Amino acid sequence: MAQATTAAEILELSQDKFRWKTEGQVDKVADLFDDELVFVHITGQITTKADWINQLRTGRFVYNKIVQKEASVKVYGNTAVLVGKASFTVNGGSVYKLVYTEVYTNKNGKWKLVNLHTTSGSF
Repeated sequence: MAQATTAAEILELSQDKFRWKTEGQVDKVADLFDDELVFVHITGQITTKADWINQLRTGRFVYNKIVQKEASVKVYGNTAVLVGKASFTVNGGSVYKLVYTEVYTNKNGKWKLVNLHTTSGSF
């Protein structure tokens, strides 16, 4: 039962993250991201938390709309791995269909996103 509850919590956090991104609530996104976050983009570029949050704060990268198609979570103790598919509309109109993996770890009772990896998908 605890794993099901944790999986539901992670799914909700991931959906909240998408909402915060489209609403420009960068502080909430920053709080969810671990300080050691590694973000691997569809281009293969690797970005740190500081770099990515800066791009969001300055408007260099803007999420206009995110539509999650599916997501599932596996829980391994203090680590949770989410795999999902979503359509991202960014920077005024570019649309990307992505398959993504999010890795969360529980630090001091709080879930933090430590790794995010995206790749292009078809759906």
